[in-house]
Amino acid sequence: MCALAAGPLLVGAVAQVTDLLRHGLQGYYGAPGWLNLYGSWTALLAPLAAALLISGKRRGTDLPCGVVTTDLAARASYG
Repeated sequence: MCALAAGPLLVGAVAQVTDLLRHGLQGYYGAPGWLNLYGSWTALLAPLAAALLISGKRRGTDLPCGVVTTDLAARASYG
C-alpha cells in the first residue's frame, strides 16, 4: 500500500528534477525567489519522502504530509 502512495511522489519528483534541469533554479518565471527556492527543495524532498514511505517508517508518513501541505500553502499564497 505504501508503494502505491509513493508513486505520485516519485512522479512529482521526476517532474521537478526535469524542471530544474531545463530551467535551473529559476524554474517559475516571474515567481518570487522564495518560491523558486522552495521548488528546488521539493525536488530533493519528494524522493526522500517516497523512500521513507516505502520503507514503512513513521517518518515515511510525516515527511510526505509535510511536503504536500507546504507545497499547497506555497502555491496558494503565490497564485
